[in-house]
Amino acid sequence: MRQIIKEGFSLKGKEFLLSLIVFSYLVISFSVLSFYTSSDYLPYIQLFFLLLENYITVSVYYGIRQLLWEGILDIPAIFTKGRQLFFRVLGYKIMAGAFIILVFAFCLSMVELVKNSSIITAGFITAFTILWLTFPVYLFLLTLLAPLVIIADDVPLFKAVRMSMGFIRGHLLDTGKLILLLLPLWAFVIYLLKLYNEKVTFLQMVIFYLFSLLEIITVKVFLLFYRKREER
Repeated sequence: MRQIIKEGFSLKGKEFLLSLIVFSYLVISFSVLSFYTSSDYLPYIQLFFLLLENYITVSVYYGIRQLLWEGILDIPAIFTKGRQLFFRVLGYKIMAGAFIILVFAFCLSMVELVKNSSIITAGFITAFTILWLTFPVYLFLLTLLAPLVIIADDVPLFKAVRMSMGFIRGHLLDTGKLILLLLPLWAFVIYLLKLYNEKVTFLQMVIFYLFSLLEIITVKVFLLFYRKREER
């Protein structure tokens, strides 16, 4: 595990190039969306950048996979592969988003239900809600590696979901350790992004690049983790 973390945080020149691709997307998308904030076309522009974000991230993640598996980085090839993997990764994101919306809607309905209830009834409903959600949320968390499985093994969406569930369930403790390691870093960068959002342009650009670097590191760590455990 230490070797995975050490190698994951050790970035080389070609990985910095990938981080610049992510950084460029962040800067361009932020600039365009800021310009069209009051436009009637904003929803369409947002949709365009959501789809573009999926394409860029899939291509960049495949670039990391290419470096780890093959030791090369072929820029044209990663964007070609990004088109091939695009809909499978997007399909997972749509499924994940739909699940989150359903859970959120269910929680809101439970909140409305307990508003005028007694303390005992409210406690019972809250406990029921938590228990009822525990299993499906657990299953959902087991699928979170599916996009990287799609990119690593070039498999169909539902097979990737099954492989992700089996892999995370079999390496739950180590997966938790990696999340606990990376989560404070993500929380810090997101905090900085919110703190300096549209306040100091230079600092915002620096934070965008930190965000890009952290994304590369996170994906590299989990791809290394997946590859090394699957080789055993």
